[in-house]
Amino acid sequence: MKSKEWLILNAVECWLHYYSTPNTPTVEQYKELRDEYKQLMDAPTPQPKTTRKRSSTKSSDDPISTTETV
Repeated sequence: MKSKEWLILNAVECWLHYYSTPNTPTVEQYKELRDEYKQLMDAPTPQPKTTRKRSSTKSSDDPISTTETV
């Protein structure tokens, strides 16, 4: 599955491919947006810290009574 950022970058590059012939202010905005998303995509993603599983402890459902009446 592609990330949201990748999809936006792809849409911006497609728009520039087809509609960037006359150099208008909109084209310049799309170029700036493309550059921002390229930098975002090239930035290294931090690795999440690994978590340790807790050791499972056995718990009794029936409490042990210390005094019994017979």
